[in-house]
Formats: sequence, C-alpha cells, structure tokens
Amino acid sequence: MPVTRVAGDDTSIQFDAFAPHYDAFTSGSDYERWTECVLAHARSHGLAGQTLLDVACGTGNSLIPFLARGFDVVGCDSSSAMLAEAARKAPQTQLVLADMRELPALGRFDLVTCIDEPLNYLATESDLVAAFRSIAANLAPDGLTVFDLNSLLTYRTTFAHDDVSESDDGRVFAWRGESSGDAEPGCEARAWIDVFVPATDGSYDRVRSRHVQRHFPRERVVVLLADAELEPVAISGVLYDGTPVADADELRHLKILYTARRAKGGAAQ
Repeated sequence: MPVTRVAGDDTSIQFDAFAPHYDAFTSGSDYERWTECVLAHARSHGLAGQTLLDVACGTGNSLIPFLARGFDVVGCDSSSAMLAEAARKAPQTQLVLADMRELPALGRFDLVTCIDEPLNYLATESDLVAAFRSIAANLAPDGLTVFDLNSLLTYRTTFAHDDVSESDDGRVFAWRGESSGDAEPGCEARAWIDVFVPATDGSYDRVRSRHVQRHFPRERVVVLLADAELEPVAISGVLYDGTPVADADELRHLKILYTARRAKGGAAQ
C-alpha cells in the first residue's frame, strides 16, 4: 500500500538520515514483550476493539506485533525514510506521512499509541496540546490512547552520559549526551548519535544526527491533556522490561506511561 503524504516536520530530517540504522540501534528492544504489556494494560482499562492508530510508528516495529494479533492498523510518521522501512515490512498496511500535531481524520480508533518518546521531540507545551488534540480527534468515543514520555531520570542519566555500541554487522554507534546529572524539570536535553558504517575499503562512513528533546513534567501533562479534552485513566511507571506499574516516579522510572480517554462532557472531536 503506498504511503499517503499529508504534512512534514522539521524534526523528520534527523530521522530521515538515521532511518537505515534505526533497527540496528534498537535491536535490543523487545517489541513483542512491549505489545503484550501495552495490550494487557489497555484492556485492564476498558479496551475492547481491534483498531489501532500508531502515531510516530517509525520503521514499523511497534505496529507489526499488533498486526500479528489481528488488529486493523494505520501507522503515521513525519519521516518519509522511516515510513519507507515500515512499508517494506508491512506492505499492506496504510501508512501516512503526517506531523503528529496536524493529523488528518484517519478514523475512529479503539486504541491510539505513541510510544518510545516521540512526544518528547516536541519543543513546546503548545505543540504537545496540538498532538493531544490530533490524537483525540481520531479516537473512538470509548477509545483509549496510550503514550509514554521520558522521565526526568532519563535526562539526568541517559542524556547525560556517553555510550558506544556495535551491531552484529559491524556498525558502531556512538551516543553523546549533553544533558546534566542535575537537569531541572521541563529541561531541554540534547544528544548526538554518530553511526560509523564499514566501507568496502576498510574505512568507515559517518552518519550524524542530533536529537533534541524536552521534559514534560507529569503535573503539566495532566493539565495539557485537559486542554485537549482528554482525561487520564492511569499514569504508570515503566520497568526496564516494559511492565507498567502504579505509582509513577519521575526519579525512579525512565519512562512514564499515560493512558487517557476523551473527557466526559467534552465537545465531540
């Protein structure tokens, strides 16, 4: 199925360059485990249907396990190169090139996901509200949205450290975090990813991308959800194996998982 073009996003440039290397960089991610955790969590809060909109679906790894479980899936992303990878893996899936802040009317979905911190790439609270409103407009009346945001702990650790890893095919990934161990709530955090790709002559080709994220404190997220006429039904911490747990803690969990639905009495989207 061809990719539908709707709108672009300036941040997509970094992912267009990184797209051919994204799967190797995230090869340690267990998407099957994540899907089971998300589905069990969503069903415990009332999910009953089988339609999914995966916002910022990237290379498709996050939507393929849902396809295998019988979901009717639509994916969207602002990077054409990331979507090209997704189209190769799931050629029959509808994929839409769209800014998450300006999603078209794609349907009324039982579940809308936005996972692996894409919302943290939004620069302002206004951007985040716009994304929430786009999600709300594509929710079924009884639908749920499940999304995650990086915690303050992530910006004080992962984004404050350097790391080097090597993939099975010899690509070397160098992560350089520019945050600090005492980053403040609401901070902007930057990191560089350099990919060194082996060339036939024994040298390496270098691909560089800069990643700029913003921390959105939990109390502000709740307010911004209300601005978009959404209400949280659960705010959970995420363990290292992907399991959601109660009592989300910005300084104990690397990610905070939000589950929300349309606010009762809110205007129809």
